[in-house]
Amino acid sequence: MSTWNGIGTKYLGFSHRQPDGSHHATEWFVISYMPVVPLRRYRLVVGTTQYAPGAVGGGTSTTAHRVLGRSRVRVRDVLTTYLIWWVAGPALVLGPFFLMARVAPDAGRGSGFWSAVVVIGALVWVVGLPLLLISRSRRWRGLP
Repeated sequence: MSTWNGIGTKYLGFSHRQPDGSHHATEWFVISYMPVVPLRRYRLVVGTTQYAPGAVGGGTSTTAHRVLGRSRVRVRDVLTTYLIWWVAGPALVLGPFFLMARVAPDAGRGSGFWSAVVVIGALVWVVGLPLLLISRSRRWRGLP
């Protein structure tokens, strides 16, 4: 399981924490870290994440996973993942801009202001939001 420039596979939708510290998670095919297609579901133990800075300012993070078994993909988890990543995420990023447009429809008229706002919001959604959701999800679920 790996991604290259945000394209590849990733575990998402950690649920059903067991007393032994294992979780169930769905392996997803991702593009720009956004879940596109659910592939398989596993019961696994999540290890620590190690980060190695790159030479040009980027970096690589590696998380150790130990797979304990395979289970059926759950429709509820798939729908929840789609809802969070493709509906709630864009609403959180673009919602304030659309609210501003409702309140002050003449602001920036003719200057391309709202076009720029939508483009910037889309970039934040595609690049920043996936990284934020992944890190927050690990904390919420008590993962290392």
